[in-house]
Amino acid sequence: MLRFPVGERTPPTLRCRPLFVCDLVLEPGESIVNVAVGDSVRWLIAPARSGSASDVMPHVLIKPTEAGLHTDLIVTTDRRTYYLMLVSSYSKPMLRIGFMYPHDPQHDFATVFAGRGIRPSTPMPETAIDKLEFNYRMSGDRGLQPVRAFSDGTHTYLQMPQGMSDIPVLFAVGSDGGDTLVNYRFTGQYYVVDGVPASIALVEGSGKHQRRAIITHGN
Repeated sequence: MLRFPVGERTPPTLRCRPLFVCDLVLEPGESIVNVAVGDSVRWLIAPARSGSASDVMPHVLIKPTEAGLHTDLIVTTDRRTYYLMLVSSYSKPMLRIGFMYPHDPQHDFATVFAGRGIRPSTPMPETAIDKLEFNYRMSGDRGLQPVRAFSDGTHTYLQMPQGMSDIPVLFAVGSDGGDTLVNYRFTGQYYVVDGVPASIALVEGSGKHQRRAIITHGN
């Protein structure tokens, strides 16, 4: 599941495949108050819930009826308001997305990566220092390149510059050179990617205005 930081100034974009359902997952225990979509004719929106009565997980189920649609979605709950942009496309659909919450105990950091000068104040999985590998090279748009990249054999970490205003979309690059979806989260300065892809792309914009940075594992 792709996760976006909650409360960002730039609304995340959710790409849904026409006539397929996308699942927008909210915070456990949160209650949906209202759902409003700009194009209520060609986008079908339905609140839903999963889990037990003591641990309810709220969802918003989203289905576009045709390709090439663009609209916005606003979801109000008893805790906050979510703003999203919706796009219907056969290319790179996002079947399930969620958010990162600053008080989530899973994102509490106490790990210090001593000896490398890395003292992250943001959450990452705990790992042994001797498992860290920094054998990465970078190419493409310098404005999108991370400060450093490293892995622990289970996750890949990209440390981004301080004060980044926009968060590029992250893809793994397949053996055919195409972008493929991979589970990751962005928290603080860091992308935390599940697994160790051979190559990762950070992408901003689309078409002729697209910017890309490539992070490749190995010399």
